[in-house]
Amino acid sequence: MLLWFPTPYPDELLYSVFARYHVRSGNTSPKMTTEELFGKRTIRSVWDLPANLNTLLSRMGSYWDGDNLIFNHTMYSYYAAFLLPKQAEQVKKSMMGNKGITIHTRIGVSASNVKTKTNLWVCSDCIKEDMDKYGETYWHRIHQAPGVFICPKHETILEETTVSTKTENQHEYVIATPFIERTRVNLDGLQKEELQLLLKIAQITESLLTNSHLQTQDNTIREKYVELLKQKGFASPNGFVKRDKLYQSFTSKFSDRCLELLQSPVLFEETNWLTMIFQKHRKSFHPIRHILVMLFLETDLDHLFNKEQYHPFGKGPWLCLNVACPNYHKPVVTSLTITRCYDTGKPVGTFRCDCGFVFSRRGPDKNSNDRYRIGTIKEYGKVWKDKLTELVNEGYSLTDISKELQTERATIKKYAAELGLKVPWKLPKIEKDNPKELLEQYEDQLAERKNKWLELQELYPEKSKTELRKMAPDVYAFLYRNDRDWLNKYSPSKKRIQPPKQRVNWDKRDKEILKMVKEVVRTWDLGAEKPTRITKTSIGKKINQLSLLEKKGDKLPKTMNYISQVEESLESFQMRRVEFVIEKLKQEEQPIIEWQIYKKAGLRPTISNEVKRFISLKVTEYETVNKKHV
Repeated sequence: MLLWFPTPYPDELLYSVFARYHVRSGNTSPKMTTEELFGKRTIRSVWDLPANLNTLLSRMGSYWDGDNLIFNHTMYSYYAAFLLPKQAEQVKKSMMGNKGITIHTRIGVSASNVKTKTNLWVCSDCIKEDMDKYGETYWHRIHQAPGVFICPKHETILEETTVSTKTENQHEYVIATPFIERTRVNLDGLQKEELQLLLKIAQITESLLTNSHLQTQDNTIREKYVELLKQKGFASPNGFVKRDKLYQSFTSKFSDRCLELLQSPVLFEETNWLTMIFQKHRKSFHPIRHILVMLFLETDLDHLFNKEQYHPFGKGPWLCLNVACPNYHKPVVTSLTITRCYDTGKPVGTFRCDCGFVFSRRGPDKNSNDRYRIGTIKEYGKVWKDKLTELVNEGYSLTDISKELQTERATIKKYAAELGLKVPWKLPKIEKDNPKELLEQYEDQLAERKNKWLELQELYPEKSKTELRKMAPDVYAFLYRNDRDWLNKYSPSKKRIQPPKQRVNWDKRDKEILKMVKEVVRTWDLGAEKPTRITKTSIGKKINQLSLLEKKGDKLPKTMNYISQVEESLESFQMRRVEFVIEKLKQEEQPIIEWQIYKKAGLRPTISNEVKRFISLKVTEYETVNKKHV
């Protein structure tokens, strides 16, 4: 049993609590501290997602609670929010038990392209505040999360310390002090909007850590994403994602510089994270990428983790807003159609009452008063027209009728003329050859043609305004006559004029691409932490010409011939990994042992005999050279 244990501070890493215990206990070795905490010396001091908590709790006494330690003093809340329910539960069990080796694999961190911070980070303002309040400082969780470069509390840029989080330091407990060596993170050159984005990410990350958000069913977040994509026009009604439009809008919202900083670059390809995150979640996606999608779709954590569906106008039935209807201001409307506003992307609700009154308004409703609001009246209906006829026949004045029906005088005149009512005031002229239906449905016809024009652009994004005009001349002509400004605003912009039928000089292109390929192969894996396999796909990605190599490879004979010469088979790549590991072991002055090579090179025992012989040969060569020196 532990006789005492430090009380964790708000948002303090459990690792930090252990470090404070280590210093105050007077232990000269961190392994002594580990033995006191866990009963044995082999437990690693993992900073983010520690395990063996059941053992720790059994030695601390009944006062302490496992959920409190996990949710408030580890990074579990940050990662678990976006895991499938079974995954999140398994990770929690692993942390409580002794299966710590599986945790980072389960949450997808090990295989993720988004890497954790290599050192612990701090905020100078938080340090000052901690010292004033507690007389000491500590490691804050929020400062260690990937993608957090700014303190959400003080809005100051964070500083990176020299305290490493790598495996070689996972048997130590380093305490945070106000004098710890640190360097301010360099964010020079970022625009104001980019810094605001980083601040928003830090604020959302803080909310993830402090409020426990967990999925209760598989793919609930993905379903919310698709729902929002539909509302914003990035997916069809059946959920098919319009990738061209999505990628174009996403990259225009977030700069390449910010996406690189957040380790989430966007490439238009099937395996890119932005494509796969909207598919059924069979794998884990890093929280920073979910946060980017949330900001792009203009939603929040409360909406994502709310079990109920998104209702921008509340749940029906809705109020009838026809003043002439006996059910005025009563919840009798059951017909609601939700579309998207072309200008703002916000939801537009069209409400239809049995009295024939049809109206719409742009949402979402923000308060209870919004349900009484009318944006546009699309159809007044029979009940309203009968009431107008009644008021006219009873001799009411134009002003009184306008007040009674809460409608503009011009509208009263228009419908009085259409209904052929005898009134003492002057009516607008209606030409005999102008159909009555045209007046009533003009706005609907205009909206319908606008919708068709936008649909054409979605179906044929590569076509120009002139080409679209030829495909739908009637739609174009109607819009040109009735709303030319809208047509000009929502048409494809003029493309740079190029010579017609310009032919590509493939020989020249082949030489240019070959030069790029040779250069990237020459510097392959230069400065990399681990080697990558040389293939046509990996080369294409590095030179940003994968599509060209895959679709036009037959027109690039010199390039493809060179690639076929330098491409690595699986065995040759495994041998190169072996050489890479051996060279690293030599630099670190560590012994060259077969089992260590297998482990560090990530090779399984099922590798080919040729690779096994290669490893044995290299080990033998090393031993022979060492004997000669001895």
